[in-house]
Amino acid sequence: MASRYLTVVEVLAIHQALVDEFGVVSGVRDMGALESAVFRPQTGYYDDPIAEAAALMESLIKNHPFFDGNKRVGLAAADIHLRMNGWYIVGDPRSIADNIIELIEERRLDQMTLDDLLRETTEER
Repeated sequence: MASRYLTVVEVLAIHQALVDEFGVVSGVRDMGALESAVFRPQTGYYDDPIAEAAALMESLIKNHPFFDGNKRVGLAAADIHLRMNGWYIVGDPRSIADNIIELIEERRLDQMTLDDLLRETTEER
């Protein structure tokens, strides 16, 4: 079954929801970086929705398309991508976010590491 993908407009809406909830600074810093991140999972390179979600999350975090909230948007977008495709994060979201921050601080954030993290904390339903 073919994956369903988030659009740029949907990721912008995710960012706005996080702005409203957490008070992060609103606005797109680089629309090209946002578009690149959103379209990366659609390249056909990734084997399944988990790998696609990891690629989406990595790109949203590393491309830094927003002025603020890029890590939150990355995790939220990955979660929504997974749910759109029948997968659900079953791990503690706070723990997952802490793991992502640790990966960033240790300069180990990449698609494969995020893929491993998501595989440990998701299940298909």
